[in-house]
Formats: sequence, structure tokens, C-alpha cells
Amino acid sequence: MSEIVNTTRSHSLYAGITVDIAEDSLGRASKVLTGISGGVYKAVGSALARAATAGKTAAKGAVTKEYTISQSEFLSNTKNINHFVKETGGGISVVFGFRGNVIPLLKFDTKYGDGGRIATRVKRTSSAEMLESAFIAQVGGHRGVFEREGPARFPIRELFGPASPQMMYSNGDVLDDIEQKMADTYEKRIEHEILRVMNGWGG
Repeated sequence: MSEIVNTTRSHSLYAGITVDIAEDSLGRASKVLTGISGGVYKAVGSALARAATAGKTAAKGAVTKEYTISQSEFLSNTKNINHFVKETGGGISVVFGFRGNVIPLLKFDTKYGDGGRIATRVKRTSSAEMLESAFIAQVGGHRGVFEREGPARFPIRELFGPASPQMMYSNGDVLDDIEQKMADTYEKRIEHEILRVMNGWGG
């Protein structure tokens, strides 16, 4: 099955990470920091930010072994999602994960093939796919792989590979490693962050 995505460049995908790592300590942080305005948000938010960074670091090697994209390109296209939701009963829950737009096909293993045709390979284990009607062009300051939507010269549309969350979630073993690394990092950081807020470190 082709990994090429036919959509707009702004198409964004969200991948949520199980927030059990935060829920267990959320109540403790709320109790300990009850007298400090916004304290629980600072402590838990900082710990989650560290966990997300650790998750991306764990993901980049595994993802780039499976997909023909560089580690720097993967990291630049993966954004952390980390915010709190106040529930009706007064409690707080956490929304946590990653977001990323679909990535231009030109960022993967894409090159001119025989006769000027474009050949692309998104997954390393896949054979190169020949794109009979595609072409590389500079459009609005952006260089990418395009194809015409009909027989006329215009309109045209750009071709993309998957978004970074899709690549992260395509392999169950990789996902387990990411979640474990995030959980370990969060647990190591949360007590330090609570103490940091209590002592007013870092403003």
C-alpha cells in the first residue's frame, strides 16, 4: 500500500499518549502545591515537557530506521501537545501527546527516475514507487512534488508522506518503547519539579 498522502500541507494529525503517568501524581501535586497559584501546572507541565522530549528522542532513531526521513526532519516536524483540562467536577485532567503536519514527499527518498519520472520510497523496506504524472516545482517559495488534478495545467496539488505521529504509531514495539521512556522520565522529574516550585526556583 502506498504511503503517499493526498491532502493539503496544513493537514495536521494528533497522536495522544496515555496520561496514566500524570494522573497518579496529579492529585499529590495539587495537594502539596495547593497554596501556590498555578503551582501544579508548572510542576506537572515541566515534568511532562521533559517526558515529551525524551519520547521524541526515543522515537527518532526507531522512526528513521523504518522511514526514509532524517532525524532532524523528524524532530522539526514533531510538536509536543501538553495542556490541562478543568473538568466539570473541579478536577484536572491532562491532554498529552504529539502533533505534526503531513511531511512533503520531497523530504523522503524522492528522486528523478528513468525518463524524467519521479521515483519515491517512503519506507525503507518498500520498493521505489514511480509517479508517472508527478513533477518537482517551486510554488510560492516552497519546493515540492506536485501533480495535476486534471488534464489542464492547473490546478495542481502537492504530494506528501505521513505525518510524524503516523510514523511513531505505525509500530507497536516502537510505541511501547516511547511510552516507557516517557513514563520513566516523568517519574524521575515530577518530585524535582514539585520541590522546584515550592522553593521558587526558576521564577
